[in-house]
Amino acid sequence: MDGNEGTVMNESVGCSAVRGMRVPDRPAAIDLLGELLSLRAVSKPRRMDRPFALYGAGKLGHMAMDFFSHVRLTPTVVVDSNADRLRDDPYWQSLKILPPSLVTAGMKSGLPLVVSIATTCFTELAETLRSQGWQDIVPVYDVMEAYRDRYPIGNGWFMGSVNSTERTMIKRVLANWTDDVSRAHYLQFLAWHRLRQDWVFDGALVDAASRYFIPEILSVLGEQETFVDVGAHMGEIAKAFRDMVGNRFARVIMFEPDPRNAAVIQEGLTMLPEPIRGRHTLFTQALSHRSGKRPFFSQLGYGSQLCEVGSDFVEVRALDDMDVAPSYVKLHLEGHELMALQGAEATIRRHRPVLAVTIYHSDVGVWKLPSWLMELLTDYHYYLRLHSWCGTGAVMYGVPMERRRTSSHDGQQYA
Repeated sequence: MDGNEGTVMNESVGCSAVRGMRVPDRPAAIDLLGELLSLRAVSKPRRMDRPFALYGAGKLGHMAMDFFSHVRLTPTVVVDSNADRLRDDPYWQSLKILPPSLVTAGMKSGLPLVVSIATTCFTELAETLRSQGWQDIVPVYDVMEAYRDRYPIGNGWFMGSVNSTERTMIKRVLANWTDDVSRAHYLQFLAWHRLRQDWVFDGALVDAASRYFIPEILSVLGEQETFVDVGAHMGEIAKAFRDMVGNRFARVIMFEPDPRNAAVIQEGLTMLPEPIRGRHTLFTQALSHRSGKRPFFSQLGYGSQLCEVGSDFVEVRALDDMDVAPSYVKLHLEGHELMALQGAEATIRRHRPVLAVTIYHSDVGVWKLPSWLMELLTDYHYYLRLHSWCGTGAVMYGVPMERRRTSSHDGQQYA
């Protein structure tokens, strides 16, 4: 295949890594998409109906334990290379924690291993774990997907089969990314959610360090930005923005409806010196396509969200109903990004902000959200970057053409 000699695809399903592919140009990417869509789709959420082990006790491991608590599951053992340190952490003290070297052969053969790591290629990690004797290895997001009626995190969705209309729309989105790296990341994103395969392209590696601030974004940021952070969590992205621009900005406006998260943001703001603190505004409403009240699932950290099974109710606003003039909008809303964008359509048209939108929380990110933006704003450059593995960390970036400075990004010159 043009630009991808040596690549071998096959009909096997389940997790496998495909490496050695060069970043494809547009025609080669379209050929690869046709091959990807011709392979048999995987659709296997995994319930834990017997004892199991958890692998990884980092940030995702904490989220996994919160999930297990909600659905009344408890791992028999937690496996982590930092087991000695974790035993002194009150969070983990009620659990049996072992380093990999002390896990018995019986555990490896008898317990499913739920992997809560998204900072490395899952399928290569799984191959290493199999070589150590583990026989049944499953991504934690596949388990979460089986309990969506009780726990709303949606990162483990399966793309499934697609009809002719969907194929056309996916192909159109693929063709409309501005650069070849975006097309490579889009194919990798689709391959995981359709096949549970890692398609890894040389020159288009997962970038865990620059989420929301890739070079194509940093190159257009000025000293008078109004940064609107929708889904602000605990304010860490707002802080990263301030650091990136050296505290030279007009305003930072944050939306965070989770009371616990919002309290952390508020406390952090009190620590800022004036006049920097005075240039911040925190709203505790959620954003959606129209104003009102909606059920909300709180205390999920990053994952708190509008959700029909949520036990709290929060006020919901449409950005178009507010007096906000953004120049950079970041949205991370656990699958509700498209509705928030629809409620901000007039604002986006009027102010033409730079955009950073997560698209990995539901299958809306396959083509519905990207095509909505691409059709709304035809004179933007669009990029897709993966910032973590297992089909997560996919962020769609939009840059108005008039804001592109002279740059060598994409191998072309833009004024």
